[in-house]
Amino acid sequence: MKKIFKIGICGLAAVMMVSGCSKKADSTGDTTQAVSEAESQTQAGADSSNTPAGSIDPGVVTKLGSYKGVAYTPLAVEVSEEDVEEEIKALQNAYEELKEVDRAAKEGDTVNIDYVGMKDGVAFDGGTDSGFDLTLGSGQFIDGFEDGLIGAVKGQEVSLNLTFPANYGNQELAGQAVVFDVTVNLVQESVIPELTDGFVAEHTDSATVDELKKTIRESLEEAAQAEALEQKKADVFLKVVDDSEVTTSQESIQAMYEQQKASYEQQADMFGLDLATLVSYYGMDMETFEAELMEVAKEGCKQNAVVKAIAQAEMIVVEEDDLAELAENFGYEDTASMIENAGEDVVNNYALMEKVVMFLADNAVEE
Repeated sequence: MKKIFKIGICGLAAVMMVSGCSKKADSTGDTTQAVSEAESQTQAGADSSNTPAGSIDPGVVTKLGSYKGVAYTPLAVEVSEEDVEEEIKALQNAYEELKEVDRAAKEGDTVNIDYVGMKDGVAFDGGTDSGFDLTLGSGQFIDGFEDGLIGAVKGQEVSLNLTFPANYGNQELAGQAVVFDVTVNLVQESVIPELTDGFVAEHTDSATVDELKKTIRESLEEAAQAEALEQKKADVFLKVVDDSEVTTSQESIQAMYEQQKASYEQQADMFGLDLATLVSYYGMDMETFEAELMEVAKEGCKQNAVVKAIAQAEMIVVEEDDLAELAENFGYEDTASMIENAGEDVVNNYALMEKVVMFLADNAVEE
């Protein structure tokens, strides 16, 4: 959770900014992943008046750390041949095809099956399907099911005597002995397309394998450089914050804490969960969550105050072009839709934070 607030000007203000582009992401239906995505998505529907970063007085900077010439250690920007090959393999795997084979099934093959699961001779709910593609070794079924189909051939009927795990989610089946009658319709093996100029031309914007490798390398180098810059910005900014002293009222810290907690409560409500259940997906209990959130609120106030102090000292202001660039970067149609979605205070404070952090990075000195 702390990563969310690491260099954010006021915690969830930064998270709110990504809600525009988060709408483009596809959901897999996995609850844990959905909770992660919701850190962005729930902000989109939130009333911006509930989370106005600028409405909280962050406190008074009693000591502003030295912010010009801050030393930093650059992150190495390296792209190896292995990195390029991994990307190419991922591309090939994306176009994997299944080809029917006339042999016994082995681990890694995909078998198309019909099956009926029975307990005490009676088919149980959820234990029957037909035309199901199962990759042997994938672990989709209970222990013994997939192993029991290794060596089977097309048209073969197999009876599997198995036992459900004691901790199985369905209490009626947990620890129970069952029989699965399985018919193997097809045995198929995975075929990865060969890396040729023709494959590359068909599935990418490159014309040849060499051109694709060059493009991938350039893309990876660009991503590595962007990561190095973000690391530089974070390291420099946090050094300045750590070297600064800020007096903040408990009221301000509590206000930021309540705003952040309310955002997580909105996330929980979105999924029909209570906050304690949502927090459990982060591997925390409520006591730990609330304690860490309070520390984050304190740090958020301090960061906010430092940013504003540097902006005032260096006469850094947010201009229309800054907002337009921010809207484009986060996938909004325009500045107005970004402000409507995230709230004017959130947008302006985030834009100011970005300008100040970039100013610090531009004036930093490599160790």
